[in-house]
Amino acid sequence: MKPMFTVHVGEFLVGDFIRKKFGRKYETWLPTRDEGVDLLVTRRKGKCRPVKLQVKFSRGFNPSSVPPEELLGWGWYTLNPAKIRSSPADLWVFVTLTDQHKAHYIVIPTRELRRRIPKGTGKTWHIYMAALKGGFCLNTRSLTMEQKKVAYITRKIKRSLDFSEYFENWKLLDKASR
Repeated sequence: MKPMFTVHVGEFLVGDFIRKKFGRKYETWLPTRDEGVDLLVTRRKGKCRPVKLQVKFSRGFNPSSVPPEELLGWGWYTLNPAKIRSSPADLWVFVTLTDQHKAHYIVIPTRELRRRIPKGTGKTWHIYMAALKGGFCLNTRSLTMEQKKVAYITRKIKRSLDFSEYFENWKLLDKASR
């Protein structure tokens, strides 16, 4: 018998996190069909619009380019720009599960993610997301080793590669539900 739906680990981690952190405020739902939304989040009280989440998961990696004492999490995501452009989701959530079984989340509005797709990107867009202590989070995919080292030290990077404002930013859930 074929299951009606399955939950992948990223969806489970996001749903469980929302339940534990915001359980009095939000309810999390699983759509029965895959139409570009992995989770639906509604407020428990009041009339607010539901928030549609698209979840991407990566196990954690320990790249040699990141100082180990600074690294919180590093994940590799393979995205389809056409799916991002047509996504009905309000927010995309990138989940990295570290070797120590700690999950880190980058919560970004779909609209902003669309803006960050590099011009000329074909059918595949690779993102290597590095999250460092102090809330610095960046896409290191297009950077040379020297550029990465400078970014890790200075905490400055080109805006299109800087995801710091979206690292663990669950306030966007409130904003999207209004």
